[in-house]
Amino acid sequence: MSIKIVVGVIAVVTCIMIAVFQNKKIWFTTGAALLVILLGTIVPNSIFYLPEDVIALEGNAAARSYALVHSLTEVVKWNAVLICLGSMMLSSVLAYSKVAAHIGSSLAKRSTNLCGAVVAILAVAALVSAFVGNIAAVIIMFPVAISFCKGAGIKSGRLVSAVAMISNVEVAATLSASPESAMFAGFSGFRFNDFFIYDGRVSFFVICQVAMIAGCSFYYFVFAKNKKNRIEIPVENLVSWGPSIILGIMVAGLSFMSYFHHRIESATGIFVFLMGIVSMIWFKLTQKKTAAEVLEVIMKTEWKAVVFLMGTFVVAAAVRESGIMSDLVLLVGNIAGDIKGYAFIILIAVSVLVSAFVDNVVYVAVLLPFASIYALAIDADPELFTFAILLGSCIGSCITPVGSSANIIAVDMLKDNGEDFSFGEWTKTGIPFAAITAAVSGLFLWGVWN
Repeated sequence: MSIKIVVGVIAVVTCIMIAVFQNKKIWFTTGAALLVILLGTIVPNSIFYLPEDVIALEGNAAARSYALVHSLTEVVKWNAVLICLGSMMLSSVLAYSKVAAHIGSSLAKRSTNLCGAVVAILAVAALVSAFVGNIAAVIIMFPVAISFCKGAGIKSGRLVSAVAMISNVEVAATLSASPESAMFAGFSGFRFNDFFIYDGRVSFFVICQVAMIAGCSFYYFVFAKNKKNRIEIPVENLVSWGPSIILGIMVAGLSFMSYFHHRIESATGIFVFLMGIVSMIWFKLTQKKTAAEVLEVIMKTEWKAVVFLMGTFVVAAAVRESGIMSDLVLLVGNIAGDIKGYAFIILIAVSVLVSAFVDNVVYVAVLLPFASIYALAIDADPELFTFAILLGSCIGSCITPVGSSANIIAVDMLKDNGEDFSFGEWTKTGIPFAAITAAVSGLFLWGVWN
């Protein structure tokens, strides 16, 4: 059996196990990554091809250690890891500050009808997700959604799931939002500002806003059958604007750094990580918290997500460097040929369907290189296909309650609140939501980047 087949089996089995056992995904990616490194150590120059200056040493310690050294120094994108860590720390104190919850509940209270209030809540969730991630958005907006639904006399599950879905759509909109966006930036060389305007055209952030508007419009009509106009909802008390100011400084800093073409590798990651540390210092000093309380917040940060991301980098690199990616390009080429429209539709559709069950991070890590290689092979803009992969994976994660970590957290929080929201109830709105947002934003993406 060739090493390429072994790597393919490892990648496929890992994806299946992650889809079936979401709460154990860190063990599967870590185990797969270690297995890949072990194979690369036992059989040098098989998975990770040795550079010329090391080939002469094949069979010696330098050659056998190359898989491990290469993985830690080149395969794992430490810039993305640091961005994730910093963003997660900042999102923790942002949730504590209740700024987004205060704004969302205030807008909902002032809305003249239920549908307008729903859109206001979803818009705030989308804004939070665009800068600090979908998990933070769900945690922050959950109490607002619950209070609103009690006032409106409707099931909480419908609105909470809507918050999760709209957050998923926005999760890769900016460099600081998620592992997916940080991974994409590392792969494509995008800087913070490039997510807004790139090569003279609107970029991925704007595409996500088109999807968000389509999603909000969908839910406007979903809730339109409820004729209740005025909703009595308590406004969340604001704790402090401090974390929002830190977030603003982080965004301004990342934007400023985008203007420097000659930059230090991992500079953006270091900066975001430092902003996360600053947010912890703010929490300790201004809120008069003990060291134990600060440590508790830090330990609640999604450290598992960081380890999962590192393992994903290694598995994805093995798929790419073992030659499987080239075979995949040839396979799709035989199906779609060099017709961009066919290839684009295939990428969007497959990304949406696969991401309903497979973790976005794994899917994006594996398919981004393929999208870029295939685009170049048929003389298309790489962004047309890489954006399609990223957009489809974000939207596809809305279809099922296991499509993203934010969905799983939303369902768990509903259970803790005494309400079950079944798989069928989720997909009843998840499928049409995904279909509409994918169609509208996909057409926009095609129109701008074709």
